[in-house]
Amino acid sequence: MKRVFLYIRVSTEEQALHGLSIEAQAVALQEWAKQNGHKIVDTYIDAGISARKPASKRPELQRLLNDIRDGKGDMVAFTKLDRWFRNISQYYKVQEILEQYHVDWKTIQEDYDTTTASGRLKINIMLSVAQDEADRTSERIKAVNELKRQKREPLTGDCPTGYKLEGKKFIKDPEKEKAVSAFFKRYLECGSVSEAMKPALENGLRIYYQLAHKMLSSPCYYGHYFDVDGMTPPYITKEEFDKIQSMRKHIVRKTTKNRVYIFSGLISCGECGRRMGGRVNTNQASFFYNCTSHYMRISGCTNNTNMLERKIETYLLDSIDEKMRQIKLAAENIYPLEKEQSYKTEISSLKAKCERLKNLYIDGLISREECNEKCEECNERIEFLQSAIKKSTKPDFSKVDTILSKGWKDVYLGLSKEQKRDFWRILIKEIRLYKDRHIEYDFNL
Repeated sequence: MKRVFLYIRVSTEEQALHGLSIEAQAVALQEWAKQNGHKIVDTYIDAGISARKPASKRPELQRLLNDIRDGKGDMVAFTKLDRWFRNISQYYKVQEILEQYHVDWKTIQEDYDTTTASGRLKINIMLSVAQDEADRTSERIKAVNELKRQKREPLTGDCPTGYKLEGKKFIKDPEKEKAVSAFFKRYLECGSVSEAMKPALENGLRIYYQLAHKMLSSPCYYGHYFDVDGMTPPYITKEEFDKIQSMRKHIVRKTTKNRVYIFSGLISCGECGRRMGGRVNTNQASFFYNCTSHYMRISGCTNNTNMLERKIETYLLDSIDEKMRQIKLAAENIYPLEKEQSYKTEISSLKAKCERLKNLYIDGLISREECNEKCEECNERIEFLQSAIKKSTKPDFSKVDTILSKGWKDVYLGLSKEQKRDFWRILIKEIRLYKDRHIEYDFNL
């Protein structure tokens, strides 16, 4: 009697196309073990795992190898060789472990012999054939997916929250559209995930915290999905998406006793660049900020400044109008619109060139390597030009002008602490506090 490990692997595609179900493999292996009088140690099932994945990416195979190292069995059994591997190099990496611990393997529906040179050659040939078949299948799938991308057709049936499929196109889900729009609008206003969830719920959609973070980080909401622009109808603009990613670096964290710090998530240490924490003094009357890294001695930061919240607030209120005036004056002389338009024209031309290259590859007129190489050159140039546009584009002052309209200070002084916090998060991107107690800040433009 031998102690046997039963190994089963199936990818979703194979299960659908060829009936290589988990159940079918399990029944065949159990019947074989029973007929041969072997004792089953355990069954290891890697479901939905491609044959191209290495051993390190197969969790059940890793568990099997650990049991082999622990000396729990004598033989690994699987239905066919391609259930084990379709890659020669990966096969021999695992084979070394089996030989080290004197464990054999057996295919119950094929005949292989590892004890002779001709038997080992047969295994190499069959693995090479299986690997080539897997590679060809992968290339066909990639070509089909590329064609779908060109047609702006989804690659899977999964829909992000707020979308649904109509035919072969994504559309906004009418039942969730209002809630998703409210979610993004509120987050852009306050930068708080928990606050952004509230208007979504009021419009009939409960968004849990994990889903909220997934939505905020997904480019599909500005129309970029499956690496293609225009795949989904946008809820926000690309600029708003970039702003959200910047805001997420300055998360408003919940505090003990629900204290509200009006500059929460906005203040960084001017010396070490780390986020500064909000504190309250012993009599619970005054709020202040200091560098957590300095006081916890984790980065060697020498910034020992403790700055009262009301002093930072006063400085901003006194300086903000003049600073904005200077920024606007400088902007008039820095950003030439002609240069920006030239960049955009070249980007459109490069994107069209990429589409032509992909069509040539699909038609078999150029190789995949040539297509990838030339497309990569185009994409590198596009990335450079987009970066140049970002640097050369004149800032949009419209939102700031609305906020800082005549009499804004009087309105501000009448706000609650929560409303003041939202006000500064809309207006300010970052505040830096230095050791010599001077303050710098950037507008959220």
